[in-house]
Amino acid sequence: MTVLQANLLWVVKRFPDHKANLLQLSRENRNFKIICDDYRRCSEALKKWRQSASETASARSQEYADLLQELELEIIELLNETDEKKFPRGMDRPG
Repeated sequence: MTVLQANLLWVVKRFPDHKANLLQLSRENRNFKIICDDYRRCSEALKKWRQSASETASARSQEYADLLQELELEIIELLNETDEKKFPRGMDRPG
């Protein structure tokens, strides 16, 4: 498994209904690849801080939770852009 695939897996686990679009983004969008790497790193750090007994663990956990939420919003934005390219306004989506 490549680094990109490992990073993408974290995002696909979070947004399983969008797997096809996520795979497309991973092939076509360099910024998305960076976001996937950031998402994986942030998720791992959040897990670490949530398990930590450190005095700063709560604050760090909140920082990483906030960052993770921002990354998720960026991913949603990219998914919306991808969807809009496939189905411009006024065009019916299949389903």
